[in-house]
Amino acid sequence: MAIGTSTVAELYSNVVSDLIPFFDNAVLLPNPAILTHNYNLEGAIGNQMQIPLSNYWPAGNASLSDNDDIITSSASGTDFDPSSVSLSVSKKGAGSTVSEEALEDGGLATVSNAIVTRLSGAIAKATDVEGFRVAVAGNTTVQTDMANVNTPNDGYAAGDLTGASLAIVMSPEGLAYASKREPTVKMFNDVKSDNHQMVATVRNGFAQLRTDAVAGPGQQNFIRHIATSNVIGAAASISASLDQFSTSVANLRADNAPTQGGLYFAFVTPEQELALAKELNGVGGISSGSIGSIAQDLANDALLQGLITQAIGCQFVRSNNLPRDLLSA
Repeated sequence: MAIGTSTVAELYSNVVSDLIPFFDNAVLLPNPAILTHNYNLEGAIGNQMQIPLSNYWPAGNASLSDNDDIITSSASGTDFDPSSVSLSVSKKGAGSTVSEEALEDGGLATVSNAIVTRLSGAIAKATDVEGFRVAVAGNTTVQTDMANVNTPNDGYAAGDLTGASLAIVMSPEGLAYASKREPTVKMFNDVKSDNHQMVATVRNGFAQLRTDAVAGPGQQNFIRHIATSNVIGAAASISASLDQFSTSVANLRADNAPTQGGLYFAFVTPEQELALAKELNGVGGISSGSIGSIAQDLANDALLQGLITQAIGCQFVRSNNLPRDLLSA
């Protein structure tokens, strides 16, 4: 059966209509439940925006005398002097070639689903990878060692690790997201090769909002990281622990970092998730990766979803797009 232009047009229409829902479901960071600051720049001029940040406010003076100058009193606080953070967007893209034979043999629905999954997954992963890089280091450069990271570390020192994976514990107001172009699909017919080329692009970006290199009066950090071993099943002495996440939450609370429903967000890698599961299962301690009885398994789930989350103060999310394999330099 020859594939006509109507079938190709239907394929394109299916991909266009399904790409954004697939992209939205696959992307972690632009989720409004995770990031409070979301901006739509479509139609605006330029590829950069300035996000205003209010300066830190100390406690007001509670012991003013009659006729004291409230504004200029040295003990009454500082003037309102907001700063700003720059957020730039960049293009991310993915493409796929669909041969005429693939349409003939695979069927329209099968090919359409495969293309949507491939294109949306690729640009969604690129979005998350960039977002996590910006979260820990403030830029989109690939982090190769711990010296590239500018957020406070509540995990192990760089010298204790051969290779590091970074968990992130942050306030929903620690990172901002902006979109200049929602996922867009273009298709080209390659007559010479008898196939169809589909390209999906998106333009978006991230920016750190509250991350000060030096903690002190007037300084705030709304994003923290936890450096642990990048080896699955590593020794307890270099693996993730619940105590580290409790420490991050305590530090965020000390900096008055806002929460989402009373909780911060903790993003963990698979090896960190395994270490936390070992700590919880109570079977052989950290040395055993097995899950105990069904009753124990249910208890673990209750702890992870309820008591532990409430006690530690963060919602755990696993991601394969966090910075990993960082050197200890």
